[in-house]
Amino acid sequence: MTFADFRAQLAPDLNEQQAAAVETHRGPVLLLAVPGSGKTTALVTRIACLIYVYGVHPSNILTMTYTVASSKDMRERFAARFGDELAAQLAFRTINGLCHTVIRQYERMLGRQAFSLLEPGPQAALLGQLCREQTGEFANENTVKALQTAITYIKNSMTDPEDFDDGELEGVEFPALYRRYNQVLREQCRMDYDDQLVYAFQILKRYPAVLEVFRTQYPYILVDEAQDTSRIQHAILDLLAGPGGNLFLVGDEDQSIYGFRAADPSALVHFEDTHPGAKILFLEQNYRSLPDLVRVANRFIAQNKSRREKNMAAVRDGGAILKAITVADRDSQYAPLLELAAELPSDTAVLYRDNDSALPLIDRLERQGLPYRCRQVDCGFFTHRILRDVTDIIHLSQDPEDGDAFLRIYFKLGAGISKQNAEAAVRACRGTGTLPVSYLADSNLGSQWMRRQCRNLAVHWESLTTDEGETAIRRIQNAMGYGDYLTQRGADTGKLDILASLGSAEPSAPALLQRLSVLREIIRQGGGERGLILSTIHSSKGLEYDRVILLDVADGLLPRLPRENQSEAQAAADLEEERRLFYVAMTRAKNELDVFRFRSADLASSFSEELFAPDDSQYQAGVAVHHLIYGPGTVTDRQGGIVSVTFTTGETRRFLLSAALQARQLAVRAS
Repeated sequence: MTFADFRAQLAPDLNEQQAAAVETHRGPVLLLAVPGSGKTTALVTRIACLIYVYGVHPSNILTMTYTVASSKDMRERFAARFGDELAAQLAFRTINGLCHTVIRQYERMLGRQAFSLLEPGPQAALLGQLCREQTGEFANENTVKALQTAITYIKNSMTDPEDFDDGELEGVEFPALYRRYNQVLREQCRMDYDDQLVYAFQILKRYPAVLEVFRTQYPYILVDEAQDTSRIQHAILDLLAGPGGNLFLVGDEDQSIYGFRAADPSALVHFEDTHPGAKILFLEQNYRSLPDLVRVANRFIAQNKSRREKNMAAVRDGGAILKAITVADRDSQYAPLLELAAELPSDTAVLYRDNDSALPLIDRLERQGLPYRCRQVDCGFFTHRILRDVTDIIHLSQDPEDGDAFLRIYFKLGAGISKQNAEAAVRACRGTGTLPVSYLADSNLGSQWMRRQCRNLAVHWESLTTDEGETAIRRIQNAMGYGDYLTQRGADTGKLDILASLGSAEPSAPALLQRLSVLREIIRQGGGERGLILSTIHSSKGLEYDRVILLDVADGLLPRLPRENQSEAQAAADLEEERRLFYVAMTRAKNELDVFRFRSADLASSFSEELFAPDDSQYQAGVAVHHLIYGPGTVTDRQGGIVSVTFTTGETRRFLLSAALQARQLAVRAS
């Protein structure tokens, strides 16, 4: 069968860019696919083309996906177009799944027993145990998850643990813990999921016979979502394909949002450098979003430097809605969302950067009995060390004799209390119902300044017994010194803002703690099956909605701001990933994109300012325009921000373009 016959009979719906990608079958190829461009259609059709046109046996084609669910979906998509019989002969695998096969092949060929796999649950238990050995404290869920993420990052990026820095690992000496963790794994003959990559890479490098088995079996390799592939995964793929091999990557560096897992978008940007003679192809037609949304997304992502230039174009016609919803502060976002939720929208998603952002909204939806659907909200907020500290402080206002709580918190309140004095105060207060800080304030221990600070803390602890929920949180943050403690350590104080928002409906601090317990159980159970969709941007990847609403768009929230100790290069790279994350959120919208903006100067947003800035790129010589006062005309010249327009009356006038657009006086005429 010729390609022309194949296209006419089996793939008549391909556009020209898709057809070019499907037809190319030799050597390394990178297909850069913008959002909504039909990349999965192109990928599965290319598999069929290899079989029907180029005579490749299905068993010689390996298609790699990012997740097991994606592999299943890809197989089903192929079967729907080209039949179950062919689909059953194809290999759709995750890279971890393939690496597992490499390790088993090594066992068979060399007669050696590989390590057994350590599942995530036992891994978490081991990390908790090692953390307690090192710090003397039980590791909470957040710390364990941060350790798991850090280990994944180190092994996937092939970097030194000494270079790793994460604000979530305060108090943990990560390099030492990392070395001890790997030592324990070796002693127990175990490997974690990331070790599968490490060991498979080492096997393929050291044992040519094993590598040859896979090169012979899979001379054609296709990789979906290549922008999410890590450095070690790229190294494995390059080994499998070999120099000049038939490696076909599909991805988009503009949609790479998993840097915390060591995703390496630079491998796409520099593909020709590592694969000489490679072909670079594009899918630039967006079938999802209306033209106005595509245009603003194009302009937004173009500000990144570490990328390839693309010209995303909308296939659909019509006018989209791009709207700023201006409110006073973060809490003011929820009223319009509650009104919307009451209308039971069928395909509207509220997207946000972190799960924390959803909590105040979920709290209010639950209080009003409004339905919602929630994608992958975890309970990490409730086990975070900041929540533990706040709980200890509030608990001490109710039970002053809780010495354990006081010993966990005294040094975080800026009163200059030594460990010796704290322990002495706890002993002295036992059975008296007295707060340790009250005892210290009236004692002769420590300095006069410390005793004065303790006296102030005692007053605030007494006030916590009558404070409403939000007032209590702000007292802990501002008056009791806990906010300063977090700031000095570079910790994110955003969780205190979430607590204050949740506390705004609670009559007391203990009531807030009780509500947190209820809310945690609600989130464990998940949302309903209808109504407003709530999702992190990461979880929305690959999905689309009629209407998208972006929550908490402010510098420090979305985008996150660089940490103080970051290098300039790392800060710039992180900001580019934040821009990519925002771009992914924007491009989920088919018809409408709404963005919350804040009047408060403390919640300024560079991203939303960019988004709603007038687009002046179209105003070039020769473009037909219409002026509100002077009528139709044509741009005859542009010098920087000044345009000259000749009107149909013959008159030529010059305008400051930014002012004319801001005043909505000038617009491009529809052709």
